[in-house]
Amino acid sequence: MKKTLSLKLAVWTLLLLAASSAFAWQTPQPFSADMTSTMKNGEKMTGKWYFGPPNMRIDMTSMPQSERGNGAGMFGNMSMIINGSTQTTYMLMPQQQMYVEFHGERQSSMSPGLRNMLHMRGGTDPCTNDPDKTCKKLGTETVNGRSCDKWEVTDKTHGKEMIWMDQKLHFPVRVQGDNGTLTEFTNIKEGAQDASLFKVPAGYKSFDPAAMGRQRRPK
Repeated sequence: MKKTLSLKLAVWTLLLLAASSAFAWQTPQPFSADMTSTMKNGEKMTGKWYFGPPNMRIDMTSMPQSERGNGAGMFGNMSMIINGSTQTTYMLMPQQQMYVEFHGERQSSMSPGLRNMLHMRGGTDPCTNDPDKTCKKLGTETVNGRSCDKWEVTDKTHGKEMIWMDQKLHFPVRVQGDNGTLTEFTNIKEGAQDASLFKVPAGYKSFDPAAMGRQRRPK
């Protein structure tokens, strides 16, 4: 079970890293959208994205075949809620009515780009005040009917990525990593999101995967 959760977190890390650049300058606007993330091996993951600053939610509706083959499908569909005010992440398992909770530094270690995402900074481009990144604007393009600024972002640790920053949402609606990973947002609907989306549903019980691992460890 612990291994399965780790697989999930690895996939979600790609999404969080893809989104982290958006929070480095102007405050993004609330919206919902369909999300598709294509891995470098061609496998895809799809989901629904809800964003109501400073919170976000990802409902995963499908996962790569390789994850299902490794047993990740045993949990069914899953959701992740990120509370930017408290720096807390909740991973929901609806079929089991359970959730896993991450805080502070433990949360940041799960996703290298998460700390930047939760701490908004002012500036005139996505790399302002970030000594580990450099940005180069390549022009303006239309992505799925939306006007975007195209940026090449070079990170000392994670390499290069191309981001298409929506001019109205101040959020990247397409991110292409140097490793071939592509994340894209479609069916975008602007506007405030229901506050209940960013709360753990009543009746859900906390689950500690580390405790499960300790129980299975040979004595």
